[in-house]
Amino acid sequence: MRNYILRRLVSVPLMLIGLSLLLFLLLWVRPGSAAFGVAGGLSLDTDYEKLEARMGLDKPWYEQYGRWLGKAVQGDFGDSLVPPQSSVMGQIKGRLANTIEIGILTILISAVLGIPIGIISAVKRNSFLDVSLRTLTILGISIPNFWTATLLLVLPAKFFGWTPLTTDFASFTEDPLKNLSIVIWPAVILAYSSAAYTARLVRSSMLEVFYSDYVRTARAKGLQERIVVLRHAFRNSLIPVLTVIGLQLGVILGGAVIAEQIFAIPGLGLLTYKAYLGQDFTVVLGTVMMFALMFVLVNLIVDLLYTVLDPRIRY
Repeated sequence: MRNYILRRLVSVPLMLIGLSLLLFLLLWVRPGSAAFGVAGGLSLDTDYEKLEARMGLDKPWYEQYGRWLGKAVQGDFGDSLVPPQSSVMGQIKGRLANTIEIGILTILISAVLGIPIGIISAVKRNSFLDVSLRTLTILGISIPNFWTATLLLVLPAKFFGWTPLTTDFASFTEDPLKNLSIVIWPAVILAYSSAAYTARLVRSSMLEVFYSDYVRTARAKGLQERIVVLRHAFRNSLIPVLTVIGLQLGVILGGAVIAEQIFAIPGLGLLTYKAYLGQDFTVVLGTVMMFALMFVLVNLIVDLLYTVLDPRIRY
């Protein structure tokens, strides 16, 4: 187990370096540069070449990437290119908690909704309730998050004169209740599609387990159906469910970029969105690396949890 964890941890920096190189090249080939965004507020006779030279954007891509990577391996993502020029790591630290909060709430809501729906749908298979729940899950998978979020903003404002959108954001440490009343909405939007995936997987996994020998044996012993479903069927179908929940984190982090922008949540997603529009590649690289690090570490934790659910699994 220890050797497996060490191998996974050693591979993390290599994965992040490869991702950063690919992302840097994609940002580098994009037309324009941060100098144009900075010069937007300056006079029309701005010398873009001098401005790019001062920002270090006139160097070849490998020199720019090498300079950035040299600082990144020391935990310093540099300063943002677009004014006000501040530390990228400082901006990340100031917003990371909000994004983590949305991610945790999303996973909790997804599990609380998706797992019971999947169990009920499997137990009541082919019934009217099963068909209704499967329809809801298909809608959750099919409807884009940004469309659902837009409806949540527009419809209550049109019919009830109320909207969850607010510009008076408060962090969890400042005002927990007010913070939850704001953050809960993007978490619910992201959790809808995630819960739909979870519910469908729970249903299919449990239906497969229902026909296994040990479940038939448990029923033949006269065990209550509740014990058969929860202790035998559901527990043995948890591994694929846990896998999907871990993989859904990537979808949740990607959706956070849109959700935070729509609901004006000052998290890493909104920071990434604004930095990309301003072509501030140092901020984009820093935030995406943080997203990637969270995704890799969560999936490592998921892999380790397999051994808890199934003692036969050894690394």
